[in-house]
Amino acid sequence: MDSQLYGTEIVVFIALLVLSAFFSGSETAFFSLSKAQIRDMRERTDLGARRVTRLLDRPRDLLVAILIGNTVVNTSAASIAALVVTKAAMAAGMDPRWALLAQILIVTFLLIVLVEISPKVFALKNNERWAMTLSGPVQLAGLIMWPVTKLFVALVDLLARLFGVEATRILFNEEELRTLAEVSEEHGVLEEDEREMIHSIFEFGETEAGEIMVPRIDMVAVQKDEKVEQLIRTIREKGHSRIPVYDKDVDHIVGILYAKDLIGTDRNGHAGKAVSEVMRDAYFVPESKRIATLLREFQKNKIHMAIVVDEYGGTEGLVTMEDVMEEIVGEIQDEFDTEEELLHRLDDGDILVLAKMEVSDFNHEINEDVVPKGEDFDTLGGFIFQLAGDVPTPGQEFHHSGWSFKVNAVDGNRILSLRVHPPADTQVEGQDV
Repeated sequence: MDSQLYGTEIVVFIALLVLSAFFSGSETAFFSLSKAQIRDMRERTDLGARRVTRLLDRPRDLLVAILIGNTVVNTSAASIAALVVTKAAMAAGMDPRWALLAQILIVTFLLIVLVEISPKVFALKNNERWAMTLSGPVQLAGLIMWPVTKLFVALVDLLARLFGVEATRILFNEEELRTLAEVSEEHGVLEEDEREMIHSIFEFGETEAGEIMVPRIDMVAVQKDEKVEQLIRTIREKGHSRIPVYDKDVDHIVGILYAKDLIGTDRNGHAGKAVSEVMRDAYFVPESKRIATLLREFQKNKIHMAIVVDEYGGTEGLVTMEDVMEEIVGEIQDEFDTEEELLHRLDDGDILVLAKMEVSDFNHEINEDVVPKGEDFDTLGGFIFQLAGDVPTPGQEFHHSGWSFKVNAVDGNRILSLRVHPPADTQVEGQDV
């Protein structure tokens, strides 16, 4: 009879450990999701993603429910373990105090390793999958514990008021602030550039270096054996204050040349030297580097340019401090920049556009989402390459959503410009860039 009783209690103890692991993993899975992951889930239609976002709409209720559930099952597991050990010790004639000490050590180890650390580590590595998988049981547990959850939330608020601490609350989430900015612009409270800056701040933390870099085909770089006096002419022609230096080709960047290091070249005898003798070390970052992190690295290392490389170490492009800052404040024009017209409306209604224009900028200029946002391209040229499936030729025409895209000029394998013809019934609005 005793062994049967012990067996039942052991089964209950194991079940409680499983429940504790469930609550621990759920807490980490839900609250480690990034803003980008949550934003992506809000745009999806599958049941798991919808459940996750609904639960996260009330983060305080969700957290309290998980903590209550975890506390109850952990306390119950410890109590059952203590009861079983005490009974077994007394039946065996052992000192219950030593048995209880052993039980505390063993149960503590099991709770920490098996049901606290391990589930949290696993959930952190695959938080999105875990959150969607556990969303159903978590939602059910939340419904069961709803009265208790509300009671504890009310008690916390009461204690906060008694001690003179105001209960903190996020007045607006990201989506609400975006909407508020849109409404403020419509009512004239904010200018368009101010509204765009607010949107840019939210997107800043999720933007990667590969999205804002100057592509390698547009890079101005010099060979390491080139003479400094030749480089000075290049700097004057291009107006760049920092130029990458390569060895065999641009896939082998070996340094960065700073124009300010060439001041007084004739006096210090640098004119006849090779570029490699006066260049500085290059700083390399992967395409996936978040620009918020990159900005901190720029500030820490006191540099203004980084070379962006792909997974194989090949050069993808370069990114500067100015490129990063422009993601917040918009285009920055310095004394060397020249205004480049990316889009020009012709008298016959057609649009002449440079292929390097961003898809989002083009759609904004024509006030219509004609060109879809793609995972493999950011520019109109990339969009045409995807439609063509190979290298298009001048005069080749493509159609999408009633619009005609005609290749106007190419340079080798690169599209330079396009002539875009809207549908006959389309009134294209906006101003030239």
